[in-house]
Amino acid sequence: MLIAFKVNNFMSFADEQKLSMIPSLEGPGFISLNNIKLLRAGVIFGANSSGKSNFIKAMAFGKDMALSGISGRFRNKFSRVALENQNKESTFEYTLYSNGHYYSYGFSLVFYKGLFTGEYLYELTEDDQEILLYERKGEEISYHLELNEHARTILSNLKEKILKSGLILHFVDELTDPAFEAFRNIASWFRNKLNIYFQDQEYLLLESDPLRHRERYLHFLKMFDTGITDFEEQKLDLSILETLPLRVQERIRSRLDCPGNMSFALRLSDALYSINRNEGEVEIYAISFRHHNDFAYDFEEESDGTKRLFDLLDIIISPVPNAIYLIDEINRSIHPLLTAEYLRLFKGSLRENNVQILFTTHEVSLLREDLIRRDEIWFMEKQADASSRLFSLDIFKKENQNNLSSSYLSGKYGGVPLFTDEEK
Repeated sequence: MLIAFKVNNFMSFADEQKLSMIPSLEGPGFISLNNIKLLRAGVIFGANSSGKSNFIKAMAFGKDMALSGISGRFRNKFSRVALENQNKESTFEYTLYSNGHYYSYGFSLVFYKGLFTGEYLYELTEDDQEILLYERKGEEISYHLELNEHARTILSNLKEKILKSGLILHFVDELTDPAFEAFRNIASWFRNKLNIYFQDQEYLLLESDPLRHRERYLHFLKMFDTGITDFEEQKLDLSILETLPLRVQERIRSRLDCPGNMSFALRLSDALYSINRNEGEVEIYAISFRHHNDFAYDFEEESDGTKRLFDLLDIIISPVPNAIYLIDEINRSIHPLLTAEYLRLFKGSLRENNVQILFTTHEVSLLREDLIRRDEIWFMEKQADASSRLFSLDIFKKENQNNLSSSYLSGKYGGVPLFTDEEK
């Protein structure tokens, strides 16, 4: 679960921007987690080029750096709205819930130099206390953990690697002692609970196999008026996997390395595959679709909106417990009424699940308090210097809830396009 995220000096975010999933209002629709209340949803509205997609990119980029490090090709990811930002630190901080604990984990770096300059991990208590577990400042590393001899030896052996690579999370698989549970919880959250869907994502592994969950998929596809009435499957030779991009092959191999029987799906831009393993035997099927006739249609022949629905329905059918799903431009290729219905479906069918959704949109018809809580609504606005500013609707005085969209379009809340009158 996500509690909050902060970022500064990244892309269009020159100054620190923060999004919080802690409710500021009473009322239904929140998640209760060990006496802590969290919002189930967050929505970022904004004009084109306002920076709302950059916020999702910031969370994704922070995840990648925490797990894998930084490449020199990203040296210009600092906020280039001002020249002096080139040599300033950039900071990413995630406040989160993982495996029964609350944490605040963050790190800083100078993009232009490709150097990590700091890292920290706090455990948060339910009475708002912060317990520092780990901190790195430059070349200095300090631990505030109860360490036995085995744990101390591990850290001693890792110190030089950490200073060279930058972050302790890069070596989490070597932190095998029970004393390092907090680091493993953070890495597990990044790997398994922070799920990110971009607009033109080349591929996605779906938790729910449409063939195994045929009835539910067909029910929802009918609800969303796709015209699909049934699936057809064609068994393929496993050699088909060798034709996929290497990064896709690696993801599939990593998934199949997990023990036990399993089934999942691979969604490409032009194909949908069912992959399952039963008693050690792996099978793969290509899925095609029947409509209201006798012909089958391949996945690549379906509309962009139908393809996007498979990504979104996977969240409903097989939600990962305690996960958050970040979706950039949720309404892309999908009718506004269907987007609203999906949001109702998410909040209704998953109200017993601890699952969150955070998405960006410029679809004003979603700006309704009968659909989204007031404290779930955020706006992104481009400033005069081209930097982005994130702010909550909650900073404005509450008015008639039916006027939210008209107030937004009139510019009262900001986050809308600004047009310049020119002499003709």
